[in-house]
Amino acid sequence: MDRCRIWWPRQQHQSELESVSARYFLFGWLFPHAGSLDIVVAAFVSEGEILRSFPNLDTFQTAILSSNKTMPTVLQESAAFTILGDCVVHLPRDFEGCCVKQKYHLLRAQVVQAEHADTNQDSSIALGGSLGSEDQDQSENNGKWECDCSVLDGFLDKCKKSVVKRGDWVHFCCKPEKSLKSNLNQIPVLHHLYLDDQKVEINHCHVILYDVPVAGRNHFSLGEDAPYRMKSPFKRPNWINNLQKKRPFLDLDPIVLAINCSNSARLSVAWKTTNNSSAAHFLFATVIDALVQVAQHFTGIILASVSTIIYIFIQLFRKCLSHVSEHFILQKVFRHSWKNMHLRCSQILYWPIFLQDTSLSSYVNVEYAHRAAIQKHALWSNIIMDLLMGFILGAALLLNMETICSWIFALLHYMTDAVLRSGCVWLMGVPAGFKLNTELAELLGMISLNAIQIYSTLWFMVGGFLRHIIQGLAFSGIILGFTVPVSIFIDIIQLATLHVTMLQWLISLIYSRQIQTVTSLWRLFRGRKWNPLRQRLDSYDYTVEQHVVGSLLFTPVLLLLPTASIFYIFFSILSSTIICLCIVLETAICIIHSTPYAAVILWVTRRQRFPAGLMFLPMSSSSVSTDDDALSVEYHSTSLSGERKTDELIHVHSVPLVSELNCNYNTLGQVIWPHYQKVFNGIALPFCKQLAHGILRGTRIPTTLHLPSSPLPWMHIGIREYWMLCRRATKWGRN
Repeated sequence: MDRCRIWWPRQQHQSELESVSARYFLFGWLFPHAGSLDIVVAAFVSEGEILRSFPNLDTFQTAILSSNKTMPTVLQESAAFTILGDCVVHLPRDFEGCCVKQKYHLLRAQVVQAEHADTNQDSSIALGGSLGSEDQDQSENNGKWECDCSVLDGFLDKCKKSVVKRGDWVHFCCKPEKSLKSNLNQIPVLHHLYLDDQKVEINHCHVILYDVPVAGRNHFSLGEDAPYRMKSPFKRPNWINNLQKKRPFLDLDPIVLAINCSNSARLSVAWKTTNNSSAAHFLFATVIDALVQVAQHFTGIILASVSTIIYIFIQLFRKCLSHVSEHFILQKVFRHSWKNMHLRCSQILYWPIFLQDTSLSSYVNVEYAHRAAIQKHALWSNIIMDLLMGFILGAALLLNMETICSWIFALLHYMTDAVLRSGCVWLMGVPAGFKLNTELAELLGMISLNAIQIYSTLWFMVGGFLRHIIQGLAFSGIILGFTVPVSIFIDIIQLATLHVTMLQWLISLIYSRQIQTVTSLWRLFRGRKWNPLRQRLDSYDYTVEQHVVGSLLFTPVLLLLPTASIFYIFFSILSSTIICLCIVLETAICIIHSTPYAAVILWVTRRQRFPAGLMFLPMSSSSVSTDDDALSVEYHSTSLSGERKTDELIHVHSVPLVSELNCNYNTLGQVIWPHYQKVFNGIALPFCKQLAHGILRGTRIPTTLHLPSSPLPWMHIGIREYWMLCRRATKWGRN
């Protein structure tokens, strides 16, 4: 085999490796490829801990099989979590290297099994057969593995034969390495490797050190799902695109998945050793945990009760409002307010649903856990931020009510007198030197002035309730959040400018009819006719009478067109300005709703939770080699009869290439932009096209972006069921 990549955890048991001379057994995954091999080490436990924690072979096998079953299905299909091999650390000089005398192993196996006999009689009885036939087992093992480093005591030898998949076994030697300019003191050196009971020679070995992903801290990702991708400034050839579609030779997806699950596998394997704490510490931790659970129990009951009261109030308010006869009219007139209030109420009702995450994959895979945490906390963080901004807006409106009322009155007076009335009078004269039709200009001007006067009178009567309107906006912002008063303000603007919208619609109707008449008469003169079935212009023979009537109509319509166009342009500018203001406010509301506040907060505090690709950094080493750079051990094997001695010199490879596994991280824009793109994708460009087409053709102008409404349907469940749902949500939220 040409290459071997060893994915080695950097921060696991470093203190033990530095101070203890022992043999560790490796747990993880083995991924064979064509011409290469990937070994992902998730955990390594000392030989003594395994013998102390697991009394028999069945318990040990159950622990490993249960750990493998908790892994994601994709990872189980690629490789199974099992024992990879062993690793020798800080051996004495007499036993330096991995190959030691067979007699030492035999004596050690008898001592260890004697210790097992004191603690578990069943285990000693099960291992008695191996003690009786120790010479035969060891000879068979030596013949099979061709090396005495695989000779273990009876219990671990059985584990090796029964648990190791397809007879694969990896042996490492960890040695101090001073040449590397790093704080790492132990470098794993591959001694030998068996695949399918066959010894495999490795030409190139690459050790990749990685930080164990921990939930709430970091994880790794290939960056294929990165929200931002660089676009090529030029069009690439088809053969490049075809190469990118092909599956890469080295599939890193299962390897990254295994690394993200390594922490869960490590904890599940060492579940016995973590319980060997002192009795006093255990008692103290039990008391503290009991107090915390009592406090969390009462807190959960209070939160569930308050949420249930809010649920009852919202359901009663909706039921009373649905029985009002003007419910449908109010829903159409105040459509922005209705939509945002419905969204806010749905978010308040659905918060316990989002906090309940019982997915097993989120507990095993750190990447899934991070994504689930962001989705879980997205709803309540959105509600909290909206309420906070609404409280600031409501307090500002209440504290500056007099100033706001004076500004509103001044703005209404200016818009009515200086813009609308003065503009209509100016259009009835000679606007910008254009000579208009006097009769048509006076007719359109008088209609506009009368409509402006009637509507200004109505709003003068409504002005007495302006303080109450501002107070309603302020309290709605404090109670329901920032987006609700802004949506109410959009509906108020549309109601206050309804006369401008109606005048624009009336004049656009006249303008569009004149455009259509002129277009039809122009086709008549050309001898063409529009075919609505085939959507094209066809030739047509008109009569002389049709040409005469068309000539008589074409002249007055063409001469009246500039007068209607001037009025249409004026009111279209006013209407477009109002629509753009409402669109800006509507966009601000949508941005507030779609901003992932939880992801932003996590990006500021823990940027490692947003990886966007892997990066391998080679660790620099000195070029001068020392005697410790290559481990050469002279192995003396002596038979039991003492008649024959064989000397064999085994050279272990020098220190392999060592790299650190790091990640590139997403920027703040790359984290936020996918959420905005999901909402605004396919909306902005069609809206601009429809607005420009409507203004030029005199057709209907869109007044809203038609953004997607709340994806949450209204909730209809019982009060007791909702309380239990909130209670379970508080329990999951604590976890």
